[in-house]
Amino acid sequence: MKTIDESIICQDQPIDSASLMGENRYLTSWIDPSNLEIQQAYKQLTEGIASQTDRIIAVWEFVRDIPYTAYIKSRVMVDNRVFTSSDVWLDAGQALKAKKLNCMNKSVLLANLLRQELPAENVWVCLNNVNVNGTDGHAVGYLRLGEDYLLETTNPEIRSPFLQASDMDIYESVIWMNDKEVRCIPNTALREPFSICCVRWLSEYINERLCDSYV
Repeated sequence: MKTIDESIICQDQPIDSASLMGENRYLTSWIDPSNLEIQQAYKQLTEGIASQTDRIIAVWEFVRDIPYTAYIKSRVMVDNRVFTSSDVWLDAGQALKAKKLNCMNKSVLLANLLRQELPAENVWVCLNNVNVNGTDGHAVGYLRLGEDYLLETTNPEIRSPFLQASDMDIYESVIWMNDKEVRCIPNTALREPFSICCVRWLSEYINERLCDSYV
């Protein structure tokens, strides 16, 4: 996986998958550290935890353990008319209330929670392609804390959030986003929609590459 050091600054503009009920939004708008629901959730998740590393793990475990689904479906009623969408991105506050989340919504929720602990330059969502038996779009958390780490959240069997990004060779990084900027790898294309689930074979692949120490 190419790290963010190999990226360039890109325009902050919507992509096809970045929508809530058909309303495309700028990528940076999905990360909002001022969200009061996120602030309260972070406080509850980390209360009494002294170590920054342990606070990060507590937040990651919370997001990891939310059941996975490939797509988020939504229904909205406006003026007695019902509008449905089969694949939406949720605000982080909405994601907190969802019973299941896909990879993108998990990664956005995780980034919003981690921004309560760390500055924007340390916390990203990475949109990438996973290259195994073909290529499909995927989203993960991306943490810069001394080294660069990929934070995979779609399988509860994964034991650690701290995966060395440079070692994860089946991930083809394309776009990084946080609440301040968007970065990308030149001459790459993102597969949409994001439907890869970190199934058993991928958790085994990841667990074989765990760091010896967390940070």
